[in-house]
Formats: sequence, structure tokens, C-alpha cells
Amino acid sequence: MASSVAAAMPNSGQARLQSRSTGYDFRGIREEILAAVGSHEATGIAVAVAHKGRVVWEEGFGLANREQGTKVSERTPFCLASLTKPFTTTAIMTLVEAGKISLEDSANKYLGHESGLKGNAEGASVRLLGAHAAGLPTLFEMFPRTGEAQPSISKALLENYGELAYLPNEMYEYSNIGYAVLGMIASSVTGSEFGEVMARQVLKPLGLNDSFFDTDKARFASGAVLYDDSGNPIAEYSTVTPPSGALYASAHDVARFGLFNLKNRLGNQAPILSDHLIDELHKPVFQGPAGAATTFGWFSRQTKSGLPVLFKDGAQPGVGCIMYLVPQENLACVALSNRSNNGDLLRKWVDQMAGTIIKNWTTPDNPVGFPMTDFPGGLVYEGKWIGKLRGDGAEMAVALNVTQTASATLSLGNNRPEAVTDLHLQGSAMVGQSVGGIDSADAIRNHATSLSLKLQKREDKLAGRILAIASGPGKINILPFIVQLSRSA
Repeated sequence: MASSVAAAMPNSGQARLQSRSTGYDFRGIREEILAAVGSHEATGIAVAVAHKGRVVWEEGFGLANREQGTKVSERTPFCLASLTKPFTTTAIMTLVEAGKISLEDSANKYLGHESGLKGNAEGASVRLLGAHAAGLPTLFEMFPRTGEAQPSISKALLENYGELAYLPNEMYEYSNIGYAVLGMIASSVTGSEFGEVMARQVLKPLGLNDSFFDTDKARFASGAVLYDDSGNPIAEYSTVTPPSGALYASAHDVARFGLFNLKNRLGNQAPILSDHLIDELHKPVFQGPAGAATTFGWFSRQTKSGLPVLFKDGAQPGVGCIMYLVPQENLACVALSNRSNNGDLLRKWVDQMAGTIIKNWTTPDNPVGFPMTDFPGGLVYEGKWIGKLRGDGAEMAVALNVTQTASATLSLGNNRPEAVTDLHLQGSAMVGQSVGGIDSADAIRNHATSLSLKLQKREDKLAGRILAIASGPGKINILPFIVQLSRSA
């Protein structure tokens, strides 16, 4: 294996030449990245900055494949995880441009009511799906590329997990299921597998030649290998919601995608969207209490000085990535990693990139969701709540007991009650943590016994979801189950 010093060296002098010619000085950031790779805090890193219509810095550091000694370059494809989502919504928007989809239509118009979303789903529009506000819960499930475990896909995914936990536009909850539904809608109106739609509608016309969907098996081996927190390689895996996170792209291509979003007309990019539809991608949809918002694929935030920023990151086992778009400055900043625990480093570096160009830059970190507040005692939640949990073929009795002193226990089926810890309110939703076994095939297979509750109070009812979670080095699975409880007499 190459030494850490050799592995950390950049693959060309292009970045330094660009920095001199543009007047931007990225040397301090380069030194920090080199130090992180040299100390094994990071394995492979790629960065890019685009300003005023051109890429002004792009560079790779460290190793894309440590075992083979393959170095990272600015053209190395990295898994983008959730940074895939703006690409997915861009693909959907090209179908809006073609008149095949309307953002305001109910998703079930394209899925069919019998095989589509369930539970007050008429108001779950295409736009709300892309803004994490359609009422669908969180989900992340990974499975090995080889082996017996297979994903729940298309109709099976919706049958198992396609029920709304909340009313449409009632609250923000980050939902990969919503993006799986967007992919199904795209396939429904085009007759093509979603990876083909992505390549045809977005990647090829924008000249993103390093980029591919993970169903492109011939190119998969060219992507950066994934590593866990300790730098150990992670076995190849896929997820059950590919449109939410299965794109591979280089820092070069992500920067060019940023230039497209900033309405720069590059000579070798086809005009796949009119300017007003690019604006629709960026327009706030669900507004949080701190001023941040979701858009159709992005998050909209502000610096302390009020400068609007479009933001998207991605994180899953072996992946970290982040991108800022600053439309007023025609600026895009990108950082990609093939390591699980590099998120804080990447955010620091893109902040430094932005700060190199924009004076008085501050991190746009105002959240979309409601802050946590103390869980109230008294009579508001006190008492016994009983009902059902369902999902993935499971249907279990649920009993939630809340005391006047704001403690609680949860029991599933015939199992003994378990304490609910870390009780809080998030907006008007009750949240907390517990443990327990759910009788579903996915929960049992993944040993998902850590539980996370989020229940919205509506008069004398609680409605929402319980997540069953399993995690470990290089692994995380989050499975949602719908819960409806009534106050017991």
C-alpha cells in the first residue's frame, strides 16, 4: 500500500495554477485536507469550487481504493448518497417541462390508488414528496449487492412502507420513501427504469460524463470504495430507495451541476430546463420556524447577514458529501468523501471555500425542523394510550403509558413495558426513545430493536410513527411503522 504521505499528495498542480490565475487562495484548505488524509482522519477527498460561470478549483486527495492504491482525482466518481436528491428532482422537472407531470398533482394520480400511497394520501403531491413534507416517514435500509437479502422495490416498497404517518404538509420529516415514489412516477410516465431516466434526462445532456446511477454495473467498479469510521472497507451495498441516494458523480460533475442550477449556460450543456423551472426547484415549499425551508430537492437557508444559500448534503455508511449554492454570488462549493465520519470536516471546508470568495461568510445552519423542548407534565399527555402499529406485514397492539411527572413506558404486543427515554416535544409532536421487537421480516432480519417515537397529538389521539433502528460499523437500517393511538377511558 502506498505511504500516507504519497497517498495524500494531489494528483496534479491544476488547483494551484487555477488559484493563482483567479486570485483566490485555497492553499490553507488544501493543507488541512492533506493533513486529514495524512493522519488517516480521511481516506479520499475531492473538492470543487465554481464561481461566475467556471470551475476555479477542483482537486482530489488521498485514495479512492486504498487496497489497490488508486488515487482520487477531481474526476473520480463518489457515491453521493442524499446529494442524489437534487439530481432526482431535476429529472422530474424535465418531465414537468415535457408536460408529463404536474408538481401539484397527487402522487397517486401516477401510481394508481390501489397500488399507491395509503392514509389520507390525496394531498400528497409530487412537490411535497420532493420537499419532505408529504407525510411519509423516514426510512433507510441497506442490503449487500450479493447475498440472500433482497430489497423491497416498487410496489412492494409501497405495500410495506407507503402509508403516510402525518397529514400532507403537516410537518417536515426527511423521507427517502418520497424519493422512491418520485422515481416510480418517472418510470410510470416514461416506461423506463429510473437510472435510464436519470442518464437520458440529466446526466448526458448536461455533459456529466463521470456520473452514473448505481444500476450501471459496467461503471460501478470505477467509483470510490467506501470506508467506515475506522477506515475499514465496507462491503458493497445498495439501498431500497435508489432515487434518494444511488448516484455516483465526480467533484467536477457536481460543480458543473451547480453551474447549471445557477443558470450558467455552458456551451456543452443542453438547456434541459427553462429558467422559471430552475426557480421552481429552488422555491421554498415547507418553511421551518427558524426561517430555513425545504425546496423541491434542496434546503434553503441564510447566513447571519441574510444571504440566501441552497444547501444539500449526504451521509450514509462510507459516504459524506456537501454542496452549497449561493445564487447571488454565482458560487458553488463541493466536497466529497468516501469515509463515514467526515461530515464535520466537509462542512468546515466548504465554509472555508465560500469564505475565500465571500467576505463575512457564516455557516447557514438554521434548521428546518422544530427545536426540541421540554416534555410537559400535567394532564395533556397523562394516561394510557392504546392502538395499533403496522407496516411490513406486522400488526401489533401498542400501549403507551404517560405519567403526570412526564415519564412514559411503551409496550408492543405481549411484550413487557419498556421505558421511553429522552422525552421531548418537537413542535407539537411527542418524541422519545425506547427498545422492543417488532414482528416484521425486515426488523427481524436487521435486528432492529432500538425504537424512535414521533407522535402528533390531535385531540384525544396520537398519530405518527415508530422507527426500528439497527446500527453498527458500516451499517445502519431505519424502518418505519405507522402508529395510531387513542386515549384509553
